[in-house]
Amino acid sequence: MLQCTAVTSVTSSRGEVGYPLCELGAGHEGEHAQYCWDDDAADGAVWFRWGASAGRFALLPWCEGVGGEYGDACMLFRDHPAAHSWDVTDPTLEAVREDLERRFPELIRQPRPEPRQD
Repeated sequence: MLQCTAVTSVTSSRGEVGYPLCELGAGHEGEHAQYCWDDDAADGAVWFRWGASAGRFALLPWCEGVGGEYGDACMLFRDHPAAHSWDVTDPTLEAVREDLERRFPELIRQPRPEPRQD
């Protein structure tokens, strides 16, 4: 699934302008979201959330999902809409990954073997 392409602008109290990009899967329901920073003390992270009206910062716990080809942890917040992070493809990062794999094939990550069921 491709990444959502929603973007918004935010002006800080000092007049600086930023452009949050949604990190959720395309076609998700509800608000858009961009990760901002970890909050280890709260076992989560701060996300910028926005919809049709003004945006807000929200402290959200991490998704507990683990999976994908490499058994990775989901890098989104708990109860996020749409797909887990390992199923969301940022087209720009995917192009960079493909170029690096072409130039440095020794860096290609191998899938984690399935656990044996004896």
